[in-house]
Order: sequence, then C-alpha cells, then structure tokens
Amino acid sequence: MSPTTVVRVSLLRRPRPLESILSGLLVVAVTAEHLYMSDAGHPQWSGWSALLGVLGVTVAMWVRQRHPAVAVALVCALVGGTVVANDGWILVSYVAFAALTSFLVGRWADQVWPSAVVTGVGVVTLTVLDAVVNGGGVQVAMAGNMIIFMALPWLSGRYLRQVARNHSTEIEQAQLTERARIAQEMHDSLGHELSLIALRAGALEVAPGLTEAHQQAAGDIRAAAAGATERLGEIVGVLRPATEQAPLAPAPAGIDGLVERARESGMDVRLVGSIDDGDGVRDVAAHRIVQEALTNAARHAPGSSVTVSVEREPEGVRLSVSNGRATLPPRAGTTTGLGLAGLEEAARAAGGTLRHGPTTGGGFEVVADLPARSDRYNDRREVTT
Repeated sequence: MSPTTVVRVSLLRRPRPLESILSGLLVVAVTAEHLYMSDAGHPQWSGWSALLGVLGVTVAMWVRQRHPAVAVALVCALVGGTVVANDGWILVSYVAFAALTSFLVGRWADQVWPSAVVTGVGVVTLTVLDAVVNGGGVQVAMAGNMIIFMALPWLSGRYLRQVARNHSTEIEQAQLTERARIAQEMHDSLGHELSLIALRAGALEVAPGLTEAHQQAAGDIRAAAAGATERLGEIVGVLRPATEQAPLAPAPAGIDGLVERARESGMDVRLVGSIDDGDGVRDVAAHRIVQEALTNAARHAPGSSVTVSVEREPEGVRLSVSNGRATLPPRAGTTTGLGLAGLEEAARAAGGTLRHGPTTGGGFEVVADLPARSDRYNDRREVTT
C-alpha cells in the first residue's frame, strides 16, 4: 500500500474512539430514559417498548459502519414508529440517537443513494401511517421532524467527510510534488556527477603510461558509473510523474562553474560569451540547460569537443550547447527521455523556447531562446497569488 493510500484510508476510514464512546453513552441514555419514564407513570415507555428501543439503538450503532442503510432504516423505524405510536411524543434520547446515527452515516458512508432511498421510503411510509393511525389526514410534521432529526446531521457529516477528503488530496499532492522535486534533483545533480565520473574513468582507460591492471580498473569504474546512471534513470522514472512543472529554485552554480567542472573532468569544452545575473527563473533555466546538455554529451558523445555559446540579443539571450561526433565508445544503457523534456519545461517556465536535434557533422545541438526577464512567469505568479 502506498503512503498516499495510507493517508487517504486514515482520514476517511479510521474508526474514532470518541464515536465508540458516544455510541455506548447513547445506549445507556436510552435505557436510563426508558426507566425514568416508566417510574414517572408512563407505561408506554416500559416493557417491550423499552426492550425494543434499547435493542434497536444498540444494533444501529453496531452496524452503522458496515451497513449504513440498515442503521438508517432502524432510525426511521424506531424514531418514526415511536412518534406514530405515541401521537407525536418522543424521548429526547431518541432524538439524540437519530442525530448521531445520521451524522456518522453521512461522515463515513461511501455511497449516498442507499441511505437516501431508505430515508425517503421511511418518511413517506411513516407520514401515511401517521395519518391512518392518528387521523387528521396527511401532515408535513413527520417529514419536518425527520429533516431536523436526520437530514441536517447527515449533511453535517457529509460536509466533514468532504473536508477530510480535500485534506487528504492536498497531502497526496504535496507528496507527489516532493517526489517530483527529489527526482529532478537526482536527475540533474547525481546524473551529472555520474557522467563526469564516467568521463574521467574513460580518459584514464585510454591514457598512456598506465598498466593494464590500472586501465582495467578504470574501465570497471566507467562501466559501474554507466550502470549507476541507468539505475538512477529507472528510479527517476518511478518517482517523477508524467506532468510536472520545472523547479524554480536558484541555481547553485553558474554556467562558468559547470563548464569548469566538465573541463576538469577531461571534457574538451569551451565557453563563448557569458550571461549576466538577472532574472532568477531565466538563470535557473540556463543552468539546467547547460548541465543537461553537458551530461548528454559526456554520455552519448564521449571524446567529442563541446561548445557552450551565449549570445545576447535585443529580446533576451540565445544559449546553445553543441558537440561533435563521438571519438570514444558511447556509454551503454537506456535513457529515460526526462532530461530533454525537463529542459523544454524549464524554458517554457522562463518564457522562452527550446529546440534540439542532430547536426550535419554527426553531433548534437541544444538551442534555447530565453527572454531578458521571464515576464510570462511573473504575470502568472501575480495572478495566482
């Protein structure tokens, strides 16, 4: 069972100790009121009337969770039947019994129509029966009493049920959002670092002057990094939902730092131009685009030269990352496709566009046009807040 299912069950299905205590107190109250009315000179509330009343209340409170329609039928029979038999008189404990049972049925019952049908049939039957037994024709008093005793508490229970359901939905959404954030961080940070490790190991594997044992060890490291990257992709695919907005947290390092780390890892990469610090959403998008493009180049085109270009334009910045044909065997393993999809979403969040595809020389290129400021996101944030 998933955590979100546990949360939903705990909010919508968990028995409440307070409800069990109230049910027990209600049975005691019905018994005590029957005994009191019997001692006060009202024989209609003693004998079989008292026995049936206590038994009906006990059974209704016992079956209210598993068979709510049966509990409602018992309420109609006991409360309505008492009103009919006593020409409008009813015990106070019976009113409390009808209100509490209706409230609990509304709070916990999954389906509405069984209880509604039973209540409707019961009200019509009791109204006609009241006219036949007590005379005076069909009156609306019975229907009015049942609305007060049953309908209003039931509606209160349904309202609280909806509040609990909305709360569980919010919790579930928060959990999914957190899973998406973790997946994105794993993909962007760990995936990038693993690619750099594999790149360094690949460079050592073909470096002159190393013994065969050392070259074999470097190859094992490169293969292990490739396998870890593949398993990371599988984990990310499980954690990250199909639809997700790109994270908008500030980038931990600039483009210069990304290029420098890749160069230190042995990648032939150069940076042309620079991007000024400005809009946070745009900077995050630019950072993610460069990071993912460098990761893909290290994974799919090892040994190739990579160029990161930043061109300032009147309406913003054009960012491109291009690599040539691979000169070393590419790393084995499958790809999730989440990287480029995430870059497209990041560019859209910044108000820009992104395109990618192979080049004529057998390489690959990622080009993003980002505005000077992400006005579209700022407008959207102003509207939502």
